[in-house]
Amino acid sequence: MRKRTYRYLIASASIALLLTGCGNNDNEVGSKDLEASQETKLIVDELNREVEIPGTLDSIVMGGILPYFSTWFIATNSTEEIAGIHPNSYNAASHSILKEISPSILDAKTNFIENGEVNVEELLSLDPDVYFEIANQEKTVKKLEDTGITTVALDTATDSLNPLDTLNRWLTLTGEITGVTDRPAEIIAEGEENQQMIYDTLDEAGIEEKDMPRVMVLQYHNNGEISVAGTGMHGNRWLNSTGGIDVAAEEVDGIKAVNMEQIYKWNPDIIYITNFTETQPEDLYNNVFESQDWSEVKAVQDKKVYKMPLGIYRWYPPSGDAPLMLKWMAQKNHPDLFTYDMNEEIKDYYKRYYSYDLTDTQVEEILNPPSEAAKY
Repeated sequence: MRKRTYRYLIASASIALLLTGCGNNDNEVGSKDLEASQETKLIVDELNREVEIPGTLDSIVMGGILPYFSTWFIATNSTEEIAGIHPNSYNAASHSILKEISPSILDAKTNFIENGEVNVEELLSLDPDVYFEIANQEKTVKKLEDTGITTVALDTATDSLNPLDTLNRWLTLTGEITGVTDRPAEIIAEGEENQQMIYDTLDEAGIEEKDMPRVMVLQYHNNGEISVAGTGMHGNRWLNSTGGIDVAAEEVDGIKAVNMEQIYKWNPDIIYITNFTETQPEDLYNNVFESQDWSEVKAVQDKKVYKMPLGIYRWYPPSGDAPLMLKWMAQKNHPDLFTYDMNEEIKDYYKRYYSYDLTDTQVEEILNPPSEAAKY
């Protein structure tokens, strides 16, 4: 119990950081004494680079940082400034409820990404005020910087076990860039409240490790590949926060291809399938994959294979629906403890934070995304 409370307090500090836009560490975003002209502002991105941002942002483009377009929306309540996104991001958006809430996301271009690489000439045609890129693509960041394109690097990595931390960092930086902090602060606060509710419920019920389901996260999957997510991945953090045991944690760091023999050895109680693969629970139930017999796996036998939802973005990585992801997974892991109506939870959340009234059909689409949402 003491460990859980400690994690919650550390995570809560991110709310204060978002509201103040500063920290005590010289490497933290916003902590440096930066100077800029009246028409621009200086921020520090997640490669610890000082970046001068235009005061007015009419055109922004996102590359390999796939979930970030949804972070921009929840922080600003707008997608009109988004001129371009990665094809993978566009496919997720085109199958998400975001296209109904903010239809301009479908106007974003994708042709600046060719064979996974940035085409600088096509990117320049979008006339971006700022380009956002994933921090591990340092060569791309340097190339664009040399071209004169204002580029902000965002990192998906974190040493924290709190699944909200990456989103909280991005919201903090987006607040600095845009000057808008009220919406993201409210969503962060709700996420922390949901997390504490889950910890308290598990503690009050006396749930120990032996009482927790053993869970596998199926990251990528087809006839020729079975790749699972282990430590250092979003799935591990979600499980850690919702009362599940990651069966791959001791043997897999990151993402690793495994065979059926390994899965038989783990024999998980629950399998979660990410939105980065086309596989559906029914595919495992019906054993449609060649040379893969899933009928011997406990999660398949018990019909406890779940596709992760897709709301304004995929729920597996950071998204504005993160507080809902906590409640959804906690309920799947411990249905006897978390008895709220998840459909009503989703409707209420979208009404409060996105000012949007979901229909029953739309909720079902969020909870049961199609295979096509994983294609790009």
